[in-house]
Amino acid sequence: MLKSLLPFLFVVAAQLASFSQNVKISIISPRVLNDRHAILLTREKGFAAVVHSIQLGFDTTHLKMDKNLLPDLYQLQVSQLKGSLTFFFESGTVIRLDTGNVSRSVVTNSRSNLEWQLFNDSIQKPSDIKTNKWVVEEARARKKNQQDSTRYWLEKQRIEREDLLAETAAFIRRNPHSYVSLYLLKINWYVLKNLGLFELLDKSLATHRNYALLKAKRQEYSGAR
Repeated sequence: MLKSLLPFLFVVAAQLASFSQNVKISIISPRVLNDRHAILLTREKGFAAVVHSIQLGFDTTHLKMDKNLLPDLYQLQVSQLKGSLTFFFESGTVIRLDTGNVSRSVVTNSRSNLEWQLFNDSIQKPSDIKTNKWVVEEARARKKNQQDSTRYWLEKQRIEREDLLAETAAFIRRNPHSYVSLYLLKINWYVLKNLGLFELLDKSLATHRNYALLKAKRQEYSGAR
């Protein structure tokens, strides 16, 4: 019985191997943290799912991951350390761990993370600062029962949301080869789906899970029209 199953098991193993890759990540940390565990998380629909647990103290950690999962946005948490790091992970990424606050850790050897930082520093963070300011002003107006002022600050927030989406779309147009653009289109699909951005994405992204997801959504949307 076992002999008859061996060819089948070999084929299954070969197929699984073809869909996975050996991914490298290096986390540089003080020796005192050796044997601590770091956890890599990815977020889907607002929920965090444990992807991998990594033991600190090794120069390089090798992970077995599906080929279509990277590069993508991940989160790093370290046991008994404050904060978490959100970064674009791809094979070869190096993280120099900040033991005071993990969110301040430095990420290198990831081109996608440089593009992610560019988007955040030039588009997302400036928008967040303005939005937070308008929210504070709205709260003050509400506290004083100033209805006209409240409507004014709400309108400022609405305009800022629209500006952020316009800047996000412009980023995607300027960076059609970027996995960051693919990610941004995925999380903003329902408000950007009519702009033809998916068609602008380079076909080099087609092996990624997010590309397949967007392709299915586009076909579903086109069929419903």
